Amino acid sequence: MHILSSILDGYIKQEITIIHVDTREKLKSAIVDWQGRELPPLQNRRYEANIDAPHVNDIVGVRRCGKTYYMYQLILELLEKGVPKSNILYLNLDDDRLQPLNGDELQLLIGTFREMQEISEEDHLYLFLDEVQTFPSWERWVKGIYDRKQNVKIVISGSNASLLSQDISTLLTGRHLSTKMFPFSFTEFLDYHSVDFDIKTLPYSEDKTVIKRKFNEYLEKGGFPEIIVYPSVRHRETLQSYFDDIIHRDIISRYGIRNPLIFKDLALFCISNIAKPHTYNSLKRLFANYSSLSTDAIINYIAYLEDAFLLFSVSHYDESLKQQINKPRKLYCIDTGMINAVSFKLSSDTGRLYENIVFIQLLRSGQEIYYWQDPKGLEVDFVTKQGLDPTQLIQVCSDLSDPETKEREVNGLLAGMKNFRMQEGTIITSDDFGEETVEGKKVKYVPLWWWLLERERIGKNR
Repeated sequence: MHILSSILDGYIKQEITIIHVDTREKLKSAIVDWQGRELPPLQNRRYEANIDAPHVNDIVGVRRCGKTYYMYQLILELLEKGVPKSNILYLNLDDDRLQPLNGDELQLLIGTFREMQEISEEDHLYLFLDEVQTFPSWERWVKGIYDRKQNVKIVISGSNASLLSQDISTLLTGRHLSTKMFPFSFTEFLDYHSVDFDIKTLPYSEDKTVIKRKFNEYLEKGGFPEIIVYPSVRHRETLQSYFDDIIHRDIISRYGIRNPLIFKDLALFCISNIAKPHTYNSLKRLFANYSSLSTDAIINYIAYLEDAFLLFSVSHYDESLKQQINKPRKLYCIDTGMINAVSFKLSSDTGRLYENIVFIQLLRSGQEIYYWQDPKGLEVDFVTKQGLDPTQLIQVCSDLSDPETKEREVNGLLAGMKNFRMQEGTIITSDDFGEETVEGKKVKYVPLWWWLLERERIGKNR
């Protein structure tokens, strides 16, 4: 029995050695590839990740929004500061060349890298791990490296919100700095196209014509980097493929959804009906033909779509949490180009696309976002909140030429200002500048294209 046990132990040790050899060879191949690779041309993004801090940096956002290239941007900044490339490693854990994962890749990574580059334990390493959520138990490994202070700076990226809410926040409380990434903002879109302007004189200058033309393009195609950088690419087909990847790779495969067709139909319905109030029960009634689709399943499906950064829910503003939960919610999509590409509407709804862009821009600011409606049905599209107090009331209406439409929007804003004891509100339009005093309250009118640029200018100066 003792002899048999020794033989089995020998086979197990041999098998482990083989796995380690295989893993080291895969890692060495990836390291050699990285060290010989030139960084691609970069369009600087308007984010500020503190790469000098000792914390773990996490970069999260929807698939294909530019997380990898932002990592390259951070690497370029290190190189410009004099950090040798031999001390920097970028590794995409979703790379086919690393598949299948044996489970020991991360444990062997630092040792293999130091050995190949002949870097001592005292030398500082910079480790960039892309799509880290594909590796099982990555968060415990990252915590271990951080806690043991192995002279390694770690930057990770992922395409799921749970990277923040569950994995990192649970194990790395106080040890990480987060950067939430989005597709290109309108300002970044203009940066790429080298469109210069002075925000102060823009409403009166000839540059306004160029800006408005570019805004219409941005409204239609959205801000995903590949769509902007390669204008000859068929953007609708590309965005549809992004949608399919998010649905199948980031959600259906990850959560083992048993009814993928129903799930995809629900996602398409939600994207086709952005900015419209819904409840989980109302969605269930719409899909009543699917007897297997329960209210709990609807709740989970919406949560998965939010976790993948494809959709976002906005609640009704109410001081009572119970009332807030019971009120309908509104859904918004990560990108207007995505809406136009996959929505099954026969014609575009410019007003709702405007509202979607405003929501995403507010989301970038980090403030809490709600909508509000009084018992008479008067509504404010967005109420922003910082701390305990509301900070801003915003209506969105692309066309105010109809007097009844304008009256409805103004009355909703006035009701909101009275309810929240605020003296000013904003109506975002397609091309109107101005302000007026109504019932002692100030109503400001601004075009969406100008508001987007002004918001980013203010945010940058804070």
